[in-house]
Amino acid sequence: MNRVKRMISLLIVFMIVSPLFGTLSYAEEIELTAKAAILVDMKTGQVLYENNADMRWAPASTTKIMTALVALEHADIDTKMKASANAINAIPLDYGLAGIRIGEEMELEHLLNFVLIISANEAANVIAENISPTGRINEFVDLMNEKASELGLKNTHFTNTYGLDADEHYSSARDLVITSMEAMKIPVFREIVAKKTVPLPDTNLRKSSDWENWHIDTTNKLLNSTSQYYDRVTGIKTGYTSKAGRCLVFSAVNNEGLELIGVILGTETYDILFSESQQLLEYGFKNYKVQTLVSSGEYVGRYEVIDSVDNIPVDLHIVGEVTHLLPTASEKLQTEVKVQETLNTPFTAPIQKGEILGTRTWFYKGEEIGSVQLVAVNDIEKTMAAKIRDKVTEIVNDKKLRLMAIVVVVIIISFFILRLILRGVSRRRNYGNRQRYRY
Repeated sequence: MNRVKRMISLLIVFMIVSPLFGTLSYAEEIELTAKAAILVDMKTGQVLYENNADMRWAPASTTKIMTALVALEHADIDTKMKASANAINAIPLDYGLAGIRIGEEMELEHLLNFVLIISANEAANVIAENISPTGRINEFVDLMNEKASELGLKNTHFTNTYGLDADEHYSSARDLVITSMEAMKIPVFREIVAKKTVPLPDTNLRKSSDWENWHIDTTNKLLNSTSQYYDRVTGIKTGYTSKAGRCLVFSAVNNEGLELIGVILGTETYDILFSESQQLLEYGFKNYKVQTLVSSGEYVGRYEVIDSVDNIPVDLHIVGEVTHLLPTASEKLQTEVKVQETLNTPFTAPIQKGEILGTRTWFYKGEEIGSVQLVAVNDIEKTMAAKIRDKVTEIVNDKKLRLMAIVVVVIIISFFILRLILRGVSRRRNYGNRQRYRY
């Protein structure tokens, strides 16, 4: 009976404690089969997780993120674009097509829907030909590579607009995150990649009802996911070739406004791709939170002041705020967050209210994440004796004043010497006159 009670007690303790340990050790438990992965804070670029993030990899249709970014930087969203035979026929038979016809005209927005939502390859070429000054797709690809260089992408090079496998067509998880963060700054891009479905457009060659399907459904099934750790998925783009495997660039936001962006490259199936992408997002939202380490007005302490009237001390408080995305586990905070304080001691009167008397700086994993000022709360006056002492010291240390003082002293001494000499002469005269009268 006692043994049963002990087992029940241990089970209860385990049930209470295990969730806590689950939260703290979650980062160690995450296991991905993907060949490369990364998770980043969308706002700051702070990396929360990475594995082979700089490994060059066939990007497949995640290439189209750069295609869309360059297109939106070079053309208005309502620009009319016409499909050529070359744009359509240049796509290999085993690569996906949306069914755009030769001579068909669409606005850039509709073409981007095809490119980003159903990953239509010919639509990427249509955009390239219409934006390129000479109508050549290769010239648009040059713009893509120029943008990659501008963004500082070290492991990215393009040879086509849509993700055709080629030896010189590659990117990396980190570079795809950087590209996507830049693209997500553009409202229309952000709007498109968050769509689950859109109606097909009317064109110069057909009505929307003439299409095989009357609407476009996204290939990004992660958009349909739900989680207790984030509110909604905000994008972004799938990709697949036999060489690249299943790939996904994804992002999500929680109810506190924290948005994370990640990349998974090279999984075997789409089920694994979406499962591991969600797992990586949940890892980030569960184990990291934007935290305020210090705020303006917080009291620092009371300090003695040399030469203070009535020995009144100075009080210091904080001016500034330090906020950063940090681990939720207290153990990690204690080991990875450090504080460095610098005070302009010893404090000496006078001190004015609002005077900066020091700083306090926070570091996360050795990198500075913020600094605040330590400011005087009250005025401190200097004693009269200290003022006199400082004035004397000022005179002694000032060369001009010291020279003037020496001159004055020399004049005074010379005056007394002259006076003594004159007094001596006067006495001798008086003595001589007295001797003369005596005879």
